[in-house]
Amino acid sequence: MIFRIFIAVVALGLSACETVPATMDPELFESQLSRIDDNPSVAAIENRTATLLARTDLTPNQRANVLFLRAEKRLDSRFNLPGAIIDFDAFIAAMPEDPRVAMAERRTIFATSEIDQAQRRLARLQNLPDWFDDKVLMGDVTAAAARYRKSGLTPNESHVYLLREAGFICEAASVDTANSESATDPTVESSPVHNFGTLRDDVKGAVWCDNPSVS
Repeated sequence: MIFRIFIAVVALGLSACETVPATMDPELFESQLSRIDDNPSVAAIENRTATLLARTDLTPNQRANVLFLRAEKRLDSRFNLPGAIIDFDAFIAAMPEDPRVAMAERRTIFATSEIDQAQRRLARLQNLPDWFDDKVLMGDVTAAAARYRKSGLTPNESHVYLLREAGFICEAASVDTANSESATDPTVESSPVHNFGTLRDDVKGAVWCDNPSVS
């Protein structure tokens, strides 16, 4: 009888241990967060913060710190400012006593103003590069990439960098750039990024990815 009780107690203890979730090692977390912070590509930061936030072993404070960093990077890069506001709000709710809350509140006000101005500009006629910037600011990179691809125009260097990092531009060993119809038809596979004018080094061999998720 005593042995059976002992076994039951041990089993309950093991069961309790199994239900307690492990938390991410603080040093490993800080290391990963630091690498994300040092990355110059906002598109890469988006992917890496999403991967980190998908972990089930983050503490509430660790999750809040990732959200704060992503919000800062989004705002600094003028990339998905509505998403930056959501991240700032979540950070404030999770860590209301953190000294960065005042900064987050100020940055949220600034982001809101930027969004309002972008919406006003988008309601008017814009050239493609300016329209692209405002669509990216609003978080609609897919539509921004599609408009460039359909236009047949070559994105400027900063836009090429963003589109490549975000997976919309790929590399091809050989592309027939003589056929301009391939660039303006979104159904054509591997249509060239550059079609008219002087060929820049950053778009040599560059094509529009058929599936950005696997680029």
